[in-house]
Amino acid sequence: MPRTSKRPLPRHVLRIGERRRELGLTQEELARMAGFSTSLMAKIERGAVDPKTLSAQYLVGLARALGLTLSEVMGEEVPGDDLGSVPFSLPVYTSPEELERERPASRAFLAPAELPRGAVVERLAFLEVPGRWLATLDLPFPTARRVWVLTELRPLLQPQAVYLGKAQGHAAFFPHEALERDPLALYPLHPDLPTLWLEEERPEVLGLVRGWRVL
Repeated sequence: MPRTSKRPLPRHVLRIGERRRELGLTQEELARMAGFSTSLMAKIERGAVDPKTLSAQYLVGLARALGLTLSEVMGEEVPGDDLGSVPFSLPVYTSPEELERERPASRAFLAPAELPRGAVVERLAFLEVPGRWLATLDLPFPTARRVWVLTELRPLLQPQAVYLGKAQGHAAFFPHEALERDPLALYPLHPDLPTLWLEEERPEVLGLVRGWRVL
């Protein structure tokens, strides 16, 4: 029997894969941001599942993550399909080493409406907590649960702010008032790290915490 040629993928399916690669995302990362499984993402890109058959929740999640309209994702005209401006793609760092090398573990999206007032987008990053970080005990965001801390790197100091800093080679989170404490106690969020008691020495400020997202 003669071999049948492989059917070409529809233009809107090709566009999904193209856009994912433009954003520098893996299928796993995009699936997580869209709210469904990696296996479903793989089926969509190879044409085994048509985006038109997705639930409204998955369809909107995929379009938002890619910064595309519903019409572009579905391959047909959808009235009033503009979901807003294209979201900002931010790096996600899971350790100080990744941050120092500027090699993020993944990327995540921030909607334009979520952008903190006065923030410089190019300096924003998500840091995953808990991880290889130290912290004081009076932070406004949880440290026992998995969160992404939105941080603006290379910031100006601000009263009543929370900072990412560096002390004795370790990265740490602490509030502005902690800079006046003597001694300053920094506790590990990872079992391999020490507890630091800083007397007179103050941490170097590396970033300004702008918000957080509970995962």
